[in-house]
Amino acid sequence: MFGSPRAAGAEADMAGWGALIVATLSLAGPDAQAAGLKPLYSESRAPLPPPTVSGLPDLSHLAESALPAVVGVITTAAAPPGAKDEALRDLFDKLNDGPRRGIGSGFVIQRDGWVVTNAHVVEGAASIEVDLGGGRRLAAKVIGADAESDVALLKVEADRPLSTIPLGDSDRVLIAEWVLVIGSPFGLDHSVTLGIVSHTGRADISPVGRPGTYDFIQTDASINPGNSGGPVLNLRGEVIGIATAVNATGQGIGFAIPINMVKEVIGQLRQTGKVVRSWLGVAVREPATQDTAPSGVVVTEVAAGGPAAGAGMKVGDVITGFEGHAIRTPARLRWYVSTAGVGRSVEVRLKRGAGPEQAVRVSLAEVPAAEQARAHARAMLGDD
Repeated sequence: MFGSPRAAGAEADMAGWGALIVATLSLAGPDAQAAGLKPLYSESRAPLPPPTVSGLPDLSHLAESALPAVVGVITTAAAPPGAKDEALRDLFDKLNDGPRRGIGSGFVIQRDGWVVTNAHVVEGAASIEVDLGGGRRLAAKVIGADAESDVALLKVEADRPLSTIPLGDSDRVLIAEWVLVIGSPFGLDHSVTLGIVSHTGRADISPVGRPGTYDFIQTDASINPGNSGGPVLNLRGEVIGIATAVNATGQGIGFAIPINMVKEVIGQLRQTGKVVRSWLGVAVREPATQDTAPSGVVVTEVAAGGPAAGAGMKVGDVITGFEGHAIRTPARLRWYVSTAGVGRSVEVRLKRGAGPEQAVRVSLAEVPAAEQARAHARAMLGDD
């Protein structure tokens, strides 16, 4: 049912992906935008034109403009539960050669100190610092984190306006376009790597088995432990993704969260510290025969008493559109539904049998607790 944390789609052969690691460096262990809310990020800054030298992009100019807005995210892990007295905390520190520290990356999206990174970068942290470079570090507070999309929003109090990077449109990303990744791999701050977009819409993988709603951009630009949370830029200097994970057994296989997914959650993170997901109340799959079936996704189950049932949707309907978005995969429908907003009336376009395409209005509900538990269990078992 929608609201499941696992991206729906064809059953994926997960062999070999057990070694997929989250690209955050831990030196001693594991490490919808709200309706009506003014965008947190600034898009008023005009994107940089791609200057050329002898017909090639001037990557030095591009990196020079972006680097001041890229930060390191340094975390100190909390002592384990039960280590409440000083002696136990001292023992914990000695066993770990001091407090466990992790290193990730992030980037500034608003001049008064709003920073985006991965949720897994700050998970379990007792304290967080943002490294602005040049020896300048600021204490950071987690305003909100969403494990399902792996996005976190931090706030630092700076004594002067910070540099920012404009956010792009990840829906316009093309396979084989050039991208830059900037971050702190293995703590080496402000490292820059270059590659291309290898693929988009990777929804059939899950970093280290974490259930979530994923629709990764795949790239061959080098992403290493410590890069997590750093920006992936196009040649206009816009962020089109957040570097998130790598395949430790391969080369040139890294993954980034599309920036449009980030835009849809940071408003809620700022307002409430969490993301409340909306629910349509259907299970869907891709058509069995792509060559003859209409574009869209096929409804395989309709929850009794759910929003879709109330709107008259039936098993066998083919959903072709949602709020003006063409629907081609279960993962995209899942994301559009979950971030549309609880209580919002939306337009769903569908085909039924040989009839013409029609539009129905559905009032979305909050994901029921029982459905969340069911979806989580199915995701952990690898069952669609």
